Amino acid sequence: MKYAIGIDTGGTCTDAVLYDFDTGKVLCFNKALTTYDDLTRGILEALDGLDASLCRQACAAGLSTTLATNACVENKFHRPKLLLMGIDRKGIAQFGADYGFTDPDDIVYLPCKTTITGQILQEPDWALLRAHAKEWFSGAEGCAICEIYGMRNNGVLEKQAASVIQQEIGLPIVCASELFSGLSSLERAASAVLNAGLLPLTCRFLDAVSRAFQERNIHADMYLVRSDSSLMGLNYAEQHAVETLLSGPAASALGGSTLAHAEHAVIVDIGGTTTDIALIENNVPLLSKEGIRVGKWRTMVKGLFASSFALGGDSAVRWDKQGQMTLGPDRMIPLCVLASREPQVLATLEDLLQRMPWHSLPLHEFLTLNRRDWQTLSLTEQECRLCAILEHGALGMEQAAQTLGIDKYNLHTESLERAGVILRAGLTPTDIMHLRGDYTRYERRASILGARFAAASMQCSLEDLCERVYNEISHRVFLAVSRILLEHASPYYQTHGIDDGMQHLLELQWNNQTSGGSSMLQYCFQSKAVLVGIGGPVHLFLPAAAKALGAACIIPDCAPVANAVGAVTGRMTRTLTAEIRPHGMTVSDEQDNMGDFEVLYDGESKYFIKEPEAIAWLTQQMQQTAESDLRAQGASGAITFQVQQHDVVAPAYSGAIKISTSISVTAQASLQLTAAKGESSHV
Repeated sequence: MKYAIGIDTGGTCTDAVLYDFDTGKVLCFNKALTTYDDLTRGILEALDGLDASLCRQACAAGLSTTLATNACVENKFHRPKLLLMGIDRKGIAQFGADYGFTDPDDIVYLPCKTTITGQILQEPDWALLRAHAKEWFSGAEGCAICEIYGMRNNGVLEKQAASVIQQEIGLPIVCASELFSGLSSLERAASAVLNAGLLPLTCRFLDAVSRAFQERNIHADMYLVRSDSSLMGLNYAEQHAVETLLSGPAASALGGSTLAHAEHAVIVDIGGTTTDIALIENNVPLLSKEGIRVGKWRTMVKGLFASSFALGGDSAVRWDKQGQMTLGPDRMIPLCVLASREPQVLATLEDLLQRMPWHSLPLHEFLTLNRRDWQTLSLTEQECRLCAILEHGALGMEQAAQTLGIDKYNLHTESLERAGVILRAGLTPTDIMHLRGDYTRYERRASILGARFAAASMQCSLEDLCERVYNEISHRVFLAVSRILLEHASPYYQTHGIDDGMQHLLELQWNNQTSGGSSMLQYCFQSKAVLVGIGGPVHLFLPAAAKALGAACIIPDCAPVANAVGAVTGRMTRTLTAEIRPHGMTVSDEQDNMGDFEVLYDGESKYFIKEPEAIAWLTQQMQQTAESDLRAQGASGAITFQVQQHDVVAPAYSGAIKISTSISVTAQASLQLTAAKGESSHV
């Protein structure tokens, strides 16, 4: 028998499955809470729900995580300082926001001059960089470097700048040219910033899995799911953290497709922190034609054609100044979860309700310490005092303000929360599920008390509050599924997004679900694709969204751990595409470097007299490159290739004219399931 372990660490839960490749069955699975202070503990709790003897026989392990996705969506990753060469502040002020650079003054600029071919006309002032490095990068936890044409000269200036910064201050450094070779310098810069910021998070996750496996005597080769749903080895992953941006959504797409056996499907994964939506066509996850966007960041990472937004079981349920309910985007620890491990929370909530049954501030929320290394960070005196107090346990908002000797209106913890130093606990959809009895794993009494305070502050009943939360989640899922289907169906919406008019039309369709709509006009977008729900609470919210779309809905077995199933059923893949274009020149004795067909590949042009010769040469080159890339990513077994060829045409008076031939090569390698027992994988 060939066994493999799948592990997915999300913002709320860590899931584990034991998978039998011979039968294609999940033998056992388990869920545990993700333990942010020590990821290994949550992974061990998940593993301990599996058959220990069979786990020790596993020869491969697939991993996925939403930690990187969540960090970007919530803007809570350790953001490094960016050094730009050849791009000035004016350019960032004009174009930077579209790529995630909203503050031009938070970037270091070092002038230089290079050509589009990478020729260096004027080097940066290295003495200036050396003299000011400590000042410019003060307080930074890492450094990202991008030179405007670095992809054309092997990043020579980036590497020299990295050497200077490393010598002066010893920061972890990422060079953009070592990650991606695309022309867009700002996309390369954003990718480098994210990679540098996410490396500590990714390495922490990989190290936690490795330690957990060692403690349970599991010797399985480990692979991590990339944003495009393929797998990569750990050595590669340690240097390419940005490739995990959609690791969780990619795993959910693979897992949902595997479990539902649906040829065309919309995979909807409602987790604790985010809801992820992906499309399956002909049993394969659809990929984006451009670099993926997560939160405000626009990158060069090739990934799923997917949508990921901050909505889940841990989304904050609050109210605005008008007393109207809001849901998210902030994530919090559910009150029921906090109270199950810190019993004093119940007494604090009971006291609050007796003294002050409602308020404009969310006084039912709590602060809890997350990072035990807070003393090593650059914090204000008041922030240090708060962290020291929280060492002894969670405190309510009033308690924290009183202990610090300040008014509750002046308690500001935003910077500590963004840095992940402290976490906030409060009322969430998970608490509402406890009220309704749909999910009752933790301390239900805390959920009731928190909901009573929130309902009174919103001037509504508990029943009305519960209904509002459930309805709003279903509503947002319907809108998100509709948007991604519209973007897939129409390049216009993919380019321009959903405008106000279309948004209003979708709202009308959602309202039809309960009101029946106008007798004169019905609004009805419909989808033939089946909606496949995965994630713990999805059965509570997806059916209403499917009904509004007139679509079938499937909640497969093992839906709560589909991400872990997807993590172990993926393959290692690499796809390359290039074109052959008619050149209009003919080879002659005097000019034997020109031909009728031009191939632009790897930055250089090559010419051929006959198109079949060009196709054969290009295919061979791409196969060699794809295989080399897979080996670099950790592939060790046999590699298969799939070659596709099609004509690119344009309209003409006679009907259509061929303008080029497109060649696509996909290399694939399966997980190696023959590792000898006792061989260990190390991070």
